[in-house]
Amino acid sequence: MRQLQRAGLRRLTTIVAPAGYGKTSLAAQWYELLKEEGVSLCWASLDAEHMDQATFLLALIDALEPLLAEDGGDAGNLPASALLSVLATRLRKLEGPVIVFLDDYHFAQTDATEALMAKILADPSLSHVKLVLVTRSPPRFPLSALRLSGEFKQFGIAELGFSDSEAREFFAGKGIHLTEEQVGSFNRRTEGWAVALQMVSLLVSEADEGYSILASFDGGSADMGSYLSEQVFEHLPEDIRLFLIETAALPAFNRGLLEAVLEGGARAGIIERLNQHALPVTLLAGPGNWMRYHPVFNAFLKETASRRGVDAKRTLNRAARWFEAQGDIERAVQHALLADDANLAARIVETAGGWRRIYATTRGGATLFQALSGRAAEIDLGRFPLATLGLAIFCAKAAQLDAANHYIAIAERAVAADETLAKDLRVVRILMALYMDRWASAADLSALEDDLQRPDGVELIHRALALNMLSYNFLIRSELDRALHYGQLAIRAFRDGGADFGAMHLYTHVGQASFLSGDCASAISAYDQLIREAQTNIGPGSDLDAVGQVLKAELLSIRGDTEAAAETLGWALPHLERHDTWFDLLAAGFMAEQRILRMRGDHLAAHAAMDRVRAVARRRGFDRLIRLVDGERALLLLASGDLAQAIRHAEANGFGAQAEASDRANALSIHLRGVTPSLFWTRAYLALGEPSKARDVFNRLITRQAQRPHTLRAIELELIEIGLLTAEGRADLAATRLSDLVLTMPLADYRTLLHLEHAVRLADLRVLADHPAVADITRKRLESLLVVADEAQHASAGEDMSGFTSRERKVMELLSAGLSNKEIGRALKLSDNTIKFHLRNIFAKLNVSTRTAAVSVARDKGILSR
Repeated sequence: MRQLQRAGLRRLTTIVAPAGYGKTSLAAQWYELLKEEGVSLCWASLDAEHMDQATFLLALIDALEPLLAEDGGDAGNLPASALLSVLATRLRKLEGPVIVFLDDYHFAQTDATEALMAKILADPSLSHVKLVLVTRSPPRFPLSALRLSGEFKQFGIAELGFSDSEAREFFAGKGIHLTEEQVGSFNRRTEGWAVALQMVSLLVSEADEGYSILASFDGGSADMGSYLSEQVFEHLPEDIRLFLIETAALPAFNRGLLEAVLEGGARAGIIERLNQHALPVTLLAGPGNWMRYHPVFNAFLKETASRRGVDAKRTLNRAARWFEAQGDIERAVQHALLADDANLAARIVETAGGWRRIYATTRGGATLFQALSGRAAEIDLGRFPLATLGLAIFCAKAAQLDAANHYIAIAERAVAADETLAKDLRVVRILMALYMDRWASAADLSALEDDLQRPDGVELIHRALALNMLSYNFLIRSELDRALHYGQLAIRAFRDGGADFGAMHLYTHVGQASFLSGDCASAISAYDQLIREAQTNIGPGSDLDAVGQVLKAELLSIRGDTEAAAETLGWALPHLERHDTWFDLLAAGFMAEQRILRMRGDHLAAHAAMDRVRAVARRRGFDRLIRLVDGERALLLLASGDLAQAIRHAEANGFGAQAEASDRANALSIHLRGVTPSLFWTRAYLALGEPSKARDVFNRLITRQAQRPHTLRAIELELIEIGLLTAEGRADLAATRLSDLVLTMPLADYRTLLHLEHAVRLADLRVLADHPAVADITRKRLESLLVVADEAQHASAGEDMSGFTSRERKVMELLSAGLSNKEIGRALKLSDNTIKFHLRNIFAKLNVSTRTAAVSVARDKGILSR
């Protein structure tokens, strides 16, 4: 202890030795001394269940709770990367130093948990955090930097083992008078092993033959601990021996637990006498006065209990029920599984809420279902439908979709005749559709709404998740008012249930519903709230931070703030592509990135980005994302003037002319982003100079829509209509529609659509703005919107003439002189069809659709002299 105090607090202190050297006792004493000094500290006792990164981090987060004015909330529902951020964020809230003791670290020691420890120690913002590892094996993560900086200290057998003089002092302190030779001889044979010295002191003081045992003890025995344990045990009173073997199965115990296990306070009171016999029992740090037998002694007691026929499972079973009554569901399940009673474990989880435990708490959250999943084959799952639904959610989150479907099928059979349980099944089934990128049925959604109108059997977390699912499903159906309504209700329900992380997710639905409704101010507010809470509660750079940033970037990109959007996407989109997320978020990020690159005129980079995102979609099995990418590639080829290639690509990837007849493929209410077959072919026919075909396709698209499209789609459709009217030579009507668009739609927040719409070019819009049908105030407002887009076009496109052939440049010169197609053909000795071919290529390269617009843009770019 003096050496520990002299060494002081280091970034990492390890107490490393085999069982029996008093590691935990030493650490507990140091813990109490530091506590008396007012140092902030916490203690986590680890075991084999903490080998998983998530459970390891949750144990640390749980240990921190007494130091913070907040509990773990629903952090158990987060992935390991987010949990690490939560832990780091909470540690930063504590003023240093903060000492974290990790007892029995060797049980949790894996490459995965070692990597977490390395990250914590490498974080300069956590330099006030001091880790103390109490372990049988040294850490394997890199220590050189800590050694060089003097921030690492290890205590091993050399420090923990008793020297001869310390052994003499130990025996003398117990009133045992041994000769210097006796002590030295025995201490050398045991290599200063603390537990051996303690048990020998009991033998010498309590047994007549103790000195002869000491003299005859063979230090070369392969089972020194068992030998000494047996000798100590045999010299104890019978009631103490019975107490020891009946409680040997318990990982730890206190007076309250023993009263339940031993059925009465009288026998539980024996715990007070253990200290009188100086038995190798360790008092654990922290509240509750928990203690445990020393591992060496405990191993002997378990063997003895088994040999004498003591029913260890009965003891563990009673302990499980006691922990359940105390509300400690995690330890209740742990003891039930130690008793080999997986059905009891499942029943405990079922009674505690089943699947709701995943969303409600840190302790006993997803880790419960991880424990159950390993023993699922032993469980009569049909008896525990709520726990079975929890296993389905757990497997879905782990991308084990076949297993998730298996558990859902079991739950469906189990709840067939129970309407209350059918409500649970319904909300989880809709959640599964989200994980599996499937559409929830309209019948399930309607029934879910009915469930909320009849609250019997619907607990708070159940209600919150149901509201969440309704908000999301109405969002992806473009029923935006209902999405907003249920989203706001869900946020309040999650908050009321203490599930703050669940509430944070809802800002994605509320923000997108506002964005698609045309209310960008509310959308930005929702995204900023998500980002703020994610950074405060989890940490900058977390999954939820990235989600908020990507959604905000989508809004910024369509508003014309491309540089701000690009800066945000630079880290956030790759983060989501690597981590757990869902289709809509990747779709939002992909579309934002495409707008940025197209606004810059960097079509090559846009194609490369499509390749990357398509690979992500294939890896994750997101078929809708693959389709979104394929459709946008066809549009990009169209915008680049590669009409033949665009059509070939569309035909080969589900966007062919035959797909134009599909109602579902062209239902704009369920395609929030990207192109549909009808939208592609409308633009393709316009580019081919066939406006009548384009009109037919477009009109069929409009008439088949069952509901009003969201704001972005409405603007897109109106711009296409204006482009069609312009191509049809109906300038008066086109100008009127443009005027109405400017006056009725929030174009300032969606101005990028003006620049990127292939059906109508900026130059066409400028010409229409000067039409007499457009009022002066409307013209000025449109001009202010076009300035930004026009500047972006000029900045991105450049003035490189190499994009035009010499023949195309000559055609443009004659076109600017006002010559007709026939006159240009005669001047260049070319047919009318050849001139039309060159004009189509020129229009595509200039991103225009009329002769007047082509001349205007070419002059603006400096391709033609003014």
